[in-house]
Amino acid sequence: MAGIDVAVIGAGVAGLAAAGELRRKGLRVEVYEARDRIGGRVLTHREEGFPLPLELGAEFIHGDAPETERLLREAGLSAVEISGDHWRAEQGEFQPFNSFWERIDRVLKGIDPEGEDRSFDDFLARRRGGRSRAEDHAAAREFVTGFHAADPGQISTLSIAAQTGETSRIGRVIEGYDRVPAWLAHDLGESVHLGTPVSEIAWERGRVELTLGGGAGKATARAAVVTVPVGVLQAPPDEPGGIRFRPDPPRLRKTLGLVAMGPVVRLVLRFRELPWADREELHQMSFLHIGEGGFHVWWTAYPLRLPVLVAWSGGPPAAELARKGYEGIRSAALRDLSGHLGISRRRLDSLLEGAWMHDWDDDPFSRGAYSYVRVGGAEAAKALSRPVEGTLFFAGEATDEGGSTGTVEGALVTGLRAARQVARALR
Repeated sequence: MAGIDVAVIGAGVAGLAAAGELRRKGLRVEVYEARDRIGGRVLTHREEGFPLPLELGAEFIHGDAPETERLLREAGLSAVEISGDHWRAEQGEFQPFNSFWERIDRVLKGIDPEGEDRSFDDFLARRRGGRSRAEDHAAAREFVTGFHAADPGQISTLSIAAQTGETSRIGRVIEGYDRVPAWLAHDLGESVHLGTPVSEIAWERGRVELTLGGGAGKATARAAVVTVPVGVLQAPPDEPGGIRFRPDPPRLRKTLGLVAMGPVVRLVLRFRELPWADREELHQMSFLHIGEGGFHVWWTAYPLRLPVLVAWSGGPPAAELARKGYEGIRSAALRDLSGHLGISRRRLDSLLEGAWMHDWDDDPFSRGAYSYVRVGGAEAAKALSRPVEGTLFFAGEATDEGGSTGTVEGALVTGLRAARQVARALR
């Protein structure tokens, strides 16, 4: 392939945002994507005859997300803010649980952003109290495990304190999240090369040479923007999806050791009608919490009135669930739901019309769902976001310094940031 200005590695949201911005600045850009599709960890499934796109990857807009909202306006896409009620179910009994966010806030406000970094488990262990505090701690631990997909024994409390925006405020793209990468790619045309993994990046100041799979040979450029997930960067280079840097960028391995990819299992269930359809008080339920089992939180399509339920597990429980495979995961989810709703398994099976999931841990081009910071890694995103000799640039949700790691907003922001860095270096 002929020499170009910038090679972008990965056609997820970060890579496509960077490529589009660089093209608008007049630079010659090529994008290399290992998968046979764009979108990265955005993966939307559509069922013929069913009006709601089903998200198997990123689903929510979290907190204040100005870049995401700007892009939605440009693309003519619409989003709905999710309100509704939280409920807890146990052995057929439903109890309102709208105090969920209050419990979490009471705990997280106890983190001193200027204090010593420690694991979340260590932080909780130092905050003794009575039954009420124990219940708050249980809710906060469920949140950290599920929302951050993190091991509470490893995640940095300072990284949690650095999160910005209201985590309780969430929205959903009505037309499907895959419309976001589609919009970002709409002007890139043939510069996006699918099924073209990059196995090696040889570089020196002002020049990179990529070794490409899929029979594409080599490509050279003046700079590279690397947007693959940190799980891929952490993978041994000889394994599927792995990338060898020649030489390794300074401090890269040390920094990557301070970041982890969190495991997630999400199962999307479509029913003929929701199992509680005859209970009026549950019609505005958005989130369902159950105390035990592999799946601690579920959510509906509310405010849309459609019979979809998503089972979610993050962190260590998800890693254990993932070993069961699709059939085992599906069976475990329905067993948990049956027991906690007090509905027979036969009844649930009669209502179920389909179930879908994607194993992000086993996907060689993601190797996990999204990132979190280990103890001592509060500066990891900042380190990853620094250009390497004006030649290598890194983007993706794990490199976001503004508290939006693990989100599409984080991917968008860092892709645009990397484009600005490249433009300054090459002018």
